Amino acid sequence: CGNSTVHTQTITIGDTQALVLVGLPSPTVTVECSQSVPAVAAVTATDNCQGTIDLDFTEVEVPGTCPNQYTVIRTWTVTDFAGNSTFFTQTITVSDTKAPVFAGLPAATVNVVCADDVPALAAVTASDNCGAPIDVEVSEVEIPGTCVNNYTVTRTWTAEDDCGNITTFVQTINVNDNVAPELAVKPVRRH
Repeated sequence: CGNSTVHTQTITIGDTQALVLVGLPSPTVTVECSQSVPAVAAVTATDNCQGTIDLDFTEVEVPGTCPNQYTVIRTWTVTDFAGNSTFFTQTITVSDTKAPVFAGLPAATVNVVCADDVPALAAVTASDNCGAPIDVEVSEVEIPGTCVNNYTVTRTWTAEDDCGNITTFVQTINVNDNVAPELAVKPVRRH
């Protein structure tokens, strides 16, 4: 009899949901020194639809004013087959704010009687939290007093790291002959 009925269903498939990044590190990190920069995180991605996921990673270093002062910018970008993208940026700030540390420092104040008693210059060394070799400079100034054995010696040690952090130490040596001479009396022989 030729009776017919038609029904049409339209199914629209569209992937509009963004991907999800998994294993993300902290978005901002501040560290002292280059050796404290964290390793690159093992970031992965998941998608609501099956298909190819393209995960890209970039790292850019923005120089600062010294070897241990700069910024690292890490970016993870993931794109699915439908062109949906998600990205995440981590900013790592590297700085060096700690001054070098001395080793082998002498006493800060020394009092002696005679010039011959002035101690020898101490072999002072310095180390830095960022591990770079540190040169130690020393200067010595003599401030005259009222006589040969009455004066002051000021010794200053200075250590500076690659980022301009400075440590100083001052030693003051006071030379003061305050001991009176002694008379030596020879006994007299009587005959």
